[in-house]
Amino acid sequence: MTDDEDRLRRGLRDLAQGDAPAGGAMGVETLLAKGRRARAHRRGAAVACAVVLTVAGAGLGLRATGPGPRTPDSRASVAAAPADQPLELGPAVARIGVGYPYDLVRSCGLRFAVFDGSKWATDTDLASTIALRGDRVSGSMTLVSKDVARFEMGSGSLKETADFHRVSGGGHCPLLPPANPAKPPVLEQSPANAVEGFWYPHDLIVHCGLRFAQFDGRWWVTVRDYAKETGIDGSGRYVFVTGFIRKTGDRAQFESPGLKPIEFRPTKEGEEPPLCS
Repeated sequence: MTDDEDRLRRGLRDLAQGDAPAGGAMGVETLLAKGRRARAHRRGAAVACAVVLTVAGAGLGLRATGPGPRTPDSRASVAAAPADQPLELGPAVARIGVGYPYDLVRSCGLRFAVFDGSKWATDTDLASTIALRGDRVSGSMTLVSKDVARFEMGSGSLKETADFHRVSGGGHCPLLPPANPAKPPVLEQSPANAVEGFWYPHDLIVHCGLRFAQFDGRWWVTVRDYAKETGIDGSGRYVFVTGFIRKTGDRAQFESPGLKPIEFRPTKEGEEPPLCS
């Protein structure tokens, strides 16, 4: 029993016993009105409480049913790039804070990049959140600081990002045969049997000029002289150039930031690289 109900009952009892003060009937009416107001107040409070609980429940429901683990159907979808489309790798020297169109190659599980004249690696597993199609994932790469570059693709709820850090040496592509821990490679090691159309990290030795490449278990030679347009003339200014290489039929194509695609063909009998290659 509430206080209002108790006061109402005592007022009615006093009235019946003749103990009510002057204006007692009026006091009873007042008590009755007060009781009615109390009941109305309680009903209103109950409705308000129900509304609050409903709204709060809706909010909890939104949180409970918010974004969950990505399923294959909800992952960012990547359209396949044309087979003859060059990679977007940005300039040879990037500016901090500027986003450049960039393609992450699929053959390294989207964990390796060549950007701003360096090799980069990330621990972020983008491959698990992106529906891969084709040989690459296109987005943008931004040099956030001297040693951090950020890859971004998509937008809204499907936006994906990964921070890359500069690395040195070779053997950074996790999907290629692991490097010998006792003797880590100095340069990137391409597979002896490359998959047709897939890009692989490659350090092209150019100490004696941009002419020969060893890839896919054999030697290749450029289809023409690229010295004039690249400035890589064998003067010894450059030792090697880091980029990506892939084979398509009887051709191999090498690409690196700031360079146009370099095309190779298999060497013929009598075509031998100089000793420094």
